[in-house]
Amino acid sequence: MAKLFKQMMRRIGLQNAPTPPGGAGSGGSGVTINRDPKQVQVKRIGYQLSNGSGGSGRDNFEGPAADLTLIATAIERDSYLTQAVMRYRELIFKSGYHFKGKNEQALDYLRLRLEMIAIATLIPTEELFQGIGDDIVRYANSFIVKARAKKGVGLPPGVTALAVLPAKDPIAGYFRLPPQTITVARDANGTVLSYKQEVQGQGDALVFKPEDMIHIAVNRPAGQAFGSPWAAPMIDDIRLLRKVEENAALLLYRHIFPLLAYTVGLDKPGWESSPEEITELQTVISDMPTDGAIVLPERHKIEAVNINTMDVRPLMDYFENRVFTGMGMSAVDMGRGDTANRNTADSMSGMKVDRVKGWQQQIQVQIDKFMIEELLLEGGFDPMANPDFNVDFVFNEIEQEMRIKMDTHEIFKFEHNLQTWEETRKNMGSDPVADESRLYFQMIGMQQAEHQASLDQAAAAAAAGSASTDNKQQPSNQHGTRSGPKKSTEWSYSEQYYQEKYPAIGFFRYVGPINERKAPDAKWEVDLQESVFTRYPSERVEELQAGIEAIYSDIESDVVSEMKRAQDRKAFPMTESNTLLSSIHFGKDKMVQQVQKAANGALGEGIKEAMKDAKRNRLASIDSSLAMRVVSESSKKSFDTTEKLLHSMLSEKLENLDDPVEAMLRVKGVFQSLRYRNALLCRTLIAKTFNYGYVLAMVRYGESEVYAEYTEGSCPTCLEKSQAPIDLSRLSSLDEMTIFDQIPPWHPNCDCPLTLGGR
Repeated sequence: MAKLFKQMMRRIGLQNAPTPPGGAGSGGSGVTINRDPKQVQVKRIGYQLSNGSGGSGRDNFEGPAADLTLIATAIERDSYLTQAVMRYRELIFKSGYHFKGKNEQALDYLRLRLEMIAIATLIPTEELFQGIGDDIVRYANSFIVKARAKKGVGLPPGVTALAVLPAKDPIAGYFRLPPQTITVARDANGTVLSYKQEVQGQGDALVFKPEDMIHIAVNRPAGQAFGSPWAAPMIDDIRLLRKVEENAALLLYRHIFPLLAYTVGLDKPGWESSPEEITELQTVISDMPTDGAIVLPERHKIEAVNINTMDVRPLMDYFENRVFTGMGMSAVDMGRGDTANRNTADSMSGMKVDRVKGWQQQIQVQIDKFMIEELLLEGGFDPMANPDFNVDFVFNEIEQEMRIKMDTHEIFKFEHNLQTWEETRKNMGSDPVADESRLYFQMIGMQQAEHQASLDQAAAAAAAGSASTDNKQQPSNQHGTRSGPKKSTEWSYSEQYYQEKYPAIGFFRYVGPINERKAPDAKWEVDLQESVFTRYPSERVEELQAGIEAIYSDIESDVVSEMKRAQDRKAFPMTESNTLLSSIHFGKDKMVQQVQKAANGALGEGIKEAMKDAKRNRLASIDSSLAMRVVSESSKKSFDTTEKLLHSMLSEKLENLDDPVEAMLRVKGVFQSLRYRNALLCRTLIAKTFNYGYVLAMVRYGESEVYAEYTEGSCPTCLEKSQAPIDLSRLSSLDEMTIFDQIPPWHPNCDCPLTLGGR
């Protein structure tokens, strides 16, 4: 078997690296796979497309289908195209790049070679890579010629490198060539035979071997030698737009001054004009300054000729939008913010980012394959022989917010048992295998937890009493801790309670003793002070409030932006408020959707809580879709009220107001005055939905009654409602909307929970 293996390895061309293992100048394994095209390259099959006039062959060079010289001229002369190219180029390297690999020796070797190449060529590595990106944006093609290290000139001191066949010398430098000067010779099957560079006025053409040239292309159709530039199809659109703008300028020049018709004489006998009189008037008009005036007798008349000119603005907008579409840009990207709000602008920018990420992916792949891999092979680091030697050129994420969201989602999937720890790290771009002893919890968190546990144990041993006895002597709830135990006769009657608690009220609808339902143990005594939000995760409510507040702030920003645009267009004061207030309606719909999503979870939590209190083994089967329609209708009514209030208050505050600064202040004041409603509606609707799910489940379980829990320190309404049970047998005969109205919360910000009767 060993002999057979040796023969097989000999056949595939396994050979030594530049230096043997442990030799100077090499940190590789000493083993590389043969890359000589004469031995390993597979012959192409099928005919390819050629742009050359003489067919295929070594002497027939073909250029790109698009005129790259014309594209270069257009980029230099057209401001729109220049801005688009600059934005794309800046976005590609916005966040930089890095080299990623497992083997530190291979990484150090690659950095050393690139640094030496930068020194030898006087071209920084960053400039080289950014230039490649610039060529891709401009021409969809980038040509990099390799300079060879003759007799080792240009290699790092003490480092020996062996060229990758069929080259005879290792690489000493990279130089970009203008893509518009390059042509390619291919055979009928598409195999590249040579490259040629021709520059007018620079003497004979230069011919390069395929192994001495790197051709990076994007958007390359099958069978073509060159990539297709994105700017090529839009050159005619730019020309047409500029022609329309030129005609519009001529129209403006022609009609900027009114055409005046001078009438000399009257059509009455003896009042006719004479040639001398007309000639004299012509002389006066010719010599008259632009802002001058002439005095004429009654026989002379001057009239402005009314010429109805064509409105070219819609045509100019249409052709301009065609250009923007061809560039993959939006009016917002070009600094036009008068037609889109923030959400629309983000969506448009997303399309531009997607195009850039596509370019980045192509650049990464080809730099890895045709630049980095060859440098590694010259140093004996063959990724095929040892995958740990592989080094990748990686662009950093240009959308940091999206990266944070993606990483957070990966952590969420790990926490909810959807994927393993290794899968999570891999999806986040990290090595799946890591030294877990270097994680935060292992290094710091565990020590803190052990220290805290020892402190808690010491405190518990030194405590004089238990938690239950302490709570009886000094009762505690969410409002604080009492200085002493509650008196046995304290607040025994509701009238006495509210005369002490709320002396300004003067009356109370319910007269009678406060019925405190006794609990079987001390735990339930503490639970009597609960609210809905001790049973439902408070972080979900806070997340909902933050989402609603963000949408509300976006609505405010859109309204303010619309007013600023109106001011810029000299359209202030605004006579029509529909455009100004339209964003309120769409923002309201987003709020309703956010609340409905959160309410769906609250409904389920209420059903689960009912299952626990009723001591059942299964969740109650209720019509969730019907219940959510009831909740959705209630939330829609609440936010409809907010929309109406904003409409009416803004219309009232902005009526007949011509001061834009004062208008801005009033708009911000209106939004600030209604901001409190966001948190109020979120808490109330979530509490209502939670209790709604609780009641519907109890009805399904056949329970007879539930009670609304009263929290000490709450309002008179909550105390009154807590005295009588809610009859579930009566509610079971009512429709869902009526049930929704018969349960707490009883008022805004009320969070009274429900509990099963008889406890």
